[in-house]
Amino acid sequence: MEPGKWIRALREDRLIKPSDVERITRTVAEAKGNTDFYVPHSTLADIESGSIPSIHKLFSLAISLKVPLNELLLPFGIDPKEIADYEAGSRQDALQFQSLTGNEAPFRFALNFDTNSNTQETTLLRLQPQDTANLPPVLRAQIDLRYRYAVIGSSDDSMADLLPSRSVVQIDTSQNRVQVFAWRVLRERPIYLVWHTEGHTCCWCQVDGRELTMVPHPLSRQTIRRFKMPREATVVGRVTNAWLPFGSVQLERDIAS
Repeated sequence: MEPGKWIRALREDRLIKPSDVERITRTVAEAKGNTDFYVPHSTLADIESGSIPSIHKLFSLAISLKVPLNELLLPFGIDPKEIADYEAGSRQDALQFQSLTGNEAPFRFALNFDTNSNTQETTLLRLQPQDTANLPPVLRAQIDLRYRYAVIGSSDDSMADLLPSRSVVQIDTSQNRVQVFAWRVLRERPIYLVWHTEGHTCCWCQVDGRELTMVPHPLSRQTIRRFKMPREATVVGRVTNAWLPFGSVQLERDIAS
């Protein structure tokens, strides 16, 4: 069974709801003082759909699902007991390869932006640390893996010219509570990435009790939509930076700080 399906089956077998995972992992993250340990509903859905979680989130999932961390690693093809077996052999293989070819292993770089995703829909990227390791220093400095990143879909005009389609947005998942203050212009109003039953959307938000209202830009073709929290929608985090596509008024814009 695929790791994500295995985790979901285990969770459902133990009658653990996504809201339970959110609650438990939030407690772990607060105790650790590190939001990387937090597993919100949207991230859990990604993992159960096939995304590879970070070691921090695996740690929190092990606590939530009440299984040893080593056992949770097994579905991903990782058995800690095999480390000693590979340690000796890997050094010898590397020496033999270099002696036979006289060359170093070929350079390869691929930034995993999940090419299987639907480019028409707004997509939360599954960006792993290894994806940025070989980036040029200038570009690597722009990507901070403390945050999540998403691409605005080609058919998503929810934020009109503020975040046109094909924009890449940076998401601060620690800011997942909708803020209300006296903004003077539209650009000051916080924009959030929301997971909902129909996908992901960047939009303005309003929360009334357990109801989340997604408010699009006035120039958008999208309608105002309402969802029940957390069953139908979850705020993933706040948009804190954006890289706009070529042809836009500007290529990069700070959305909020």
